[in-house]
Amino acid sequence: MRVGRGIATTAWALALIVGASSARADGVCEKGFRDTTSAERATMTAVLEAAKKALPTAAEGWVIPGDDQVSVPTSICRDYELEPWRYQFTRYYRRVDDQEARDQAIKVAAANMQTDMARKQPRLDALMAKMQVLTDEQIAAAQKGDYARVEAVNQQLAAVQADYQKVADEGNTAAQNSAIFEEVSRDREMSISVEVNSRVESPGSGASNLRLPAGARYAFRWSATRGDVKEDHALILLGSWKPAAGGGLQLAPRADLAPAAAHGISISVVADANRLAPTVDRIAFGNLAPPQ
Repeated sequence: MRVGRGIATTAWALALIVGASSARADGVCEKGFRDTTSAERATMTAVLEAAKKALPTAAEGWVIPGDDQVSVPTSICRDYELEPWRYQFTRYYRRVDDQEARDQAIKVAAANMQTDMARKQPRLDALMAKMQVLTDEQIAAAQKGDYARVEAVNQQLAAVQADYQKVADEGNTAAQNSAIFEEVSRDREMSISVEVNSRVESPGSGASNLRLPAGARYAFRWSATRGDVKEDHALILLGSWKPAAGGGLQLAPRADLAPAAAHGISISVVADANRLAPTVDRIAFGNLAPPQ
């Protein structure tokens, strides 16, 4: 009986632990929320205003869309109010000086595609009509239970479909347009995000060390693709960080700082490969680094 009761008690305790973990992971606030105080909001606002001033203004030919204003939390879950609070500011940049040239390139690509399709269309239409005849024949054979004929027609259909794809793919228009779209998509936008008290940060695949800016603890750079757009990323960590057991870097909260203060700051820059380093160099890291 004692053994059975012990197993049941252990199972019950584990269920409570798992349930609590799940609730936290799902964002459930068990103790309820409270409003942040004016002093706490002032602390967070000061951190983000310093970050905003540290970020570069728009370069010539670029603009900063949106209101570009800082915003801080007005309430906090009591479950986590003793942990460092997370808040952030992101500045977006958009290039406008070459929009006319980009639009013209897209028009050229569209005209190329239209001309290419007009040249191929008669053959494509003929092959499509042939596929329709074969499909009708296959349906009729199936209705008669002539599955040998169904299989034979299926092989003919596969051959015609291959011919159709061959015609559609012939020439280099698709490759030319792909190159055009890659060029017009390149170096159009970039962003810099400043996140305060992020729990864990990890560089992307293939990351290499970046030259440490003033006051930084870690700095990385890597390349990635977003849709058809190739971009480079930089991750710079300032303040109190340590290697995480599961990989990446983990925030190391400081006992001498209030939860609303900046224990650690992560700066993420996303830009074209040729623009990334000059953009990082324009950030005034010394103006936003947390106290050491």
